[in-house]
Amino acid sequence: MRIIDIIGMSFKSLWRRKVRTLLTVLGVVIGSCAIVVMISLGLGMDNAMKYYLKQFGDLNVITVYGNVWMEGQSEPTKITQENIEIIKNMNNVTGLFPKMALNDQMISVCAGRGNRYRRMYGEVYGIYPEYLEKFGYKLKEGEIPENFNSNYVIFGEQTAYNFFDTKKKRNNTTYPHELPDGTMSEPFFNPMEEQIMLYVNNQNKYVEDYMWGHYESAGKSNEYKMTCVGILDAQNSGGNWEAFDGIFVSMDFANELFNSYNKVNKIKDAKEPEISELKIYVDNIDNVAKVQEQVEALGYYCDSMESARQSMQGQLASLEAMLGGLAAISLFVAAIGITNTMIMSIYERTREIGVMKVLGCKIKNIREMFLIEAACIGFTGGMAGVILSYIISFIFNKFGSSMLGLDYMYQLNDGTVLPISLIPFWLVLVALVFSTLVGVLSGFYPANRAVKISALEAIKNE
Repeated sequence: MRIIDIIGMSFKSLWRRKVRTLLTVLGVVIGSCAIVVMISLGLGMDNAMKYYLKQFGDLNVITVYGNVWMEGQSEPTKITQENIEIIKNMNNVTGLFPKMALNDQMISVCAGRGNRYRRMYGEVYGIYPEYLEKFGYKLKEGEIPENFNSNYVIFGEQTAYNFFDTKKKRNNTTYPHELPDGTMSEPFFNPMEEQIMLYVNNQNKYVEDYMWGHYESAGKSNEYKMTCVGILDAQNSGGNWEAFDGIFVSMDFANELFNSYNKVNKIKDAKEPEISELKIYVDNIDNVAKVQEQVEALGYYCDSMESARQSMQGQLASLEAMLGGLAAISLFVAAIGITNTMIMSIYERTREIGVMKVLGCKIKNIREMFLIEAACIGFTGGMAGVILSYIISFIFNKFGSSMLGLDYMYQLNDGTVLPISLIPFWLVLVALVFSTLVGVLSGFYPANRAVKISALEAIKNE
């Protein structure tokens, strides 16, 4: 028999017993829908978890801290250029972001005409500006020039609030707060519109004034006129706290400031500039743990979102397994229903099977006919189950967050509401293949039973 004839006979047989077929298909619909919905809820939770963790930092980034006392060490571990090169050549490492900190005793910062505004406290960081975006820093205002030279500086979003007005005796400081009209208070000056001055301090010239004690400049050759080219967006900079009140300059310029400070203060045996922090970008979040282990073997203290991610994923995996198991029970019941339907069909079509054998129909054709019927039931039920899953997913995503009180979990700080249920295309394909396979496996026993029926006894059967 031709395959097209076998398929035609299979469909006719299912149509003749359409009520029984419909009830059997309904069982597959419920089972496949339950599995898709349960997995989609798990995918939605996993997606929400990743967004939640990203608010605290990039999942691909490892942070290495310098000057940290590790157990069993006689002195704090320093981030050296030698070890930076070792880390740079590790497998799966695609970017490095060292950060050199120059404290306010080394560098003074002023702004405005006549240096009216003086920074009270804080550090100046030497960085590689071309890697700012890759490591999660976002600009709120301005842009980073391709040729970021020694004349440029980048401010944190609230850095300007750390300056006091030297011409005021009272109310000479400010801080970010909400005003009675609902707007936010402004700092004394806009860094993008004022000239910024950096001074290398002379430790022998400490001046104690009415507001803040400060060090005087080490001379004209150690004074630098700067232009602020950008202000960072602290809320969207991946949890990098320097985006609030830091000041960034290029790494080459930071080295120049460091060397100038040592020279003017006649510091003998000056050590190489200290890297206070090193961020490592890993190509894939699955490789973060492996890279972090290698870096820690060098004696460094590391931090990443990997431990939190693994812990939360472990909990999610257990929950997904439980939900999937409950859904699989429904599909198992549906498989029993398919088997029962096919066995009943064999009893009712015993004479038909005998006639087919007498007419010379091959054994494999009879088996194929019953398997196709079972596969059709599985595939049709799976297709309907997927459609029903999309409807349920839409309802969950539209109303579930507020109805179930899950706004805290699926709503981000910027007001974006994450989907509770996610049904990617691969899940649709898996559901259809799985439900069809369940149908075929459920029909295998009845099909084998059908081909074993004796042709003569089948013809005699009424």
